[in-house]
Amino acid sequence: MFLRQALALAFVGAMLAGCAANAGPGANAVPGANAIPGANTASALQLIEPDSHPVIKSVTPIQAEQTQKIVIRGKGFGKMQPYNGDSCCIEIVVTNPECEYFGSYDTWNAGFEGTNPNEVTLNVKKWSKKEIIITGFTGNYGQSCWTLNSGQPISVDVWNAQSQTGPATWNGTIQ
Repeated sequence: MFLRQALALAFVGAMLAGCAANAGPGANAVPGANAIPGANTASALQLIEPDSHPVIKSVTPIQAEQTQKIVIRGKGFGKMQPYNGDSCCIEIVVTNPECEYFGSYDTWNAGFEGTNPNEVTLNVKKWSKKEIIITGFTGNYGQSCWTLNSGQPISVDVWNAQSQTGPATWNGTIQ
C-alpha cells in the first residue's frame, strides 16, 4: 500500500511540474484502491527516472556569429522535437555592456519562453536525452545590443523537457 501511495504522489508531482507533454490526463493513470496491484506502475516510475535531472558535460565553442552549430552534451535533457523559437527548457544568457546604453541590464537572453518570452530565439535542430544541437540565433538577433561579441561571458541553462527539473548551467566566453 505504501508503494502505491508513493507512486501516486510522484505521478501527481510530475503532472504538476510543467511541460510533461507526454503525461496527459488518463494516459498513465495511477492505480486506485480497486486496481490490480502493480498495474501501470511502470508508467509512473518512468516519470521519476534518475536521469530526469539535467547535467551539462560539454558545450562546443560559441563563436561571435548568428549562424553556427552549438552542441550541448550531457544527460537528462529529455526529448523534444526540433523547433525555431522559444521553449520551456533552454536559455542562453549573454553579457553585453552595450545593453546598458539601451536602458536594460548588461545582459540579454535567448530561447526561453518564461513569463516574458525572449525576443531573440533559437533554431534547435536536435534535442535528445544526451545532446542538444543549436544552429543559430533567430528572432530579433542583431537588434539593439542583441549580438554575440568575442570575449563576452555567456551561459547556457537547460531544464529537462519532460519534468522541467534543473537547470543545469554551463558558463563560458564567446570566442
